[in-house]
Amino acid sequence: MESTLKEIVFSKNVVEFAAVAKEYCAFIENATSFKRSQFVKVCNSLLPLLYYKASLLPQTEPIYEEGNQKHVTEEYYISLNLRLKTFLAEYDAFPEVFDPRISETDEGFSASLAEYLTDVYQDLKDFTMLYQKGQLEEMNDALWECQLNFKEYWGIRLANAIRAIHQLAYGEAD
Repeated sequence: MESTLKEIVFSKNVVEFAAVAKEYCAFIENATSFKRSQFVKVCNSLLPLLYYKASLLPQTEPIYEEGNQKHVTEEYYISLNLRLKTFLAEYDAFPEVFDPRISETDEGFSASLAEYLTDVYQDLKDFTMLYQKGQLEEMNDALWECQLNFKEYWGIRLANAIRAIHQLAYGEAD
């Protein structure tokens, strides 16, 4: 079983995903040190790469019954989200189009780019913190949870953030 775990958690796709995830987390943590135009430019390259790498992750099953340790506290999440929201200012809100909360009759739903980026950050930071510890079982379970959350939650948020960033990168905004 240990050799199978090693093959999974140290596979090329997982190692590359972990590297991109770590880069994303560092970028989001330091987002306000960039000019907004630089931030958009980096996001325009980094977010699609992150989505692509997440889509290549191998299937695995959890080993432990209890959930994984969380590293991003609610207070830190709120603080990071607020910093990004303030940094993005009038470019934070964007029209959401692929959200199950929207019915055919709704005129539209405004989403927050800062919230979406922070949601992705939260899962990736928890993943990278567990992955870098080097304990095979924890690495496996972190991978399993990250992949599950990608499929069910943050993958669509990332995809929609890519759309919003594309509009900022190639639209009229400065």
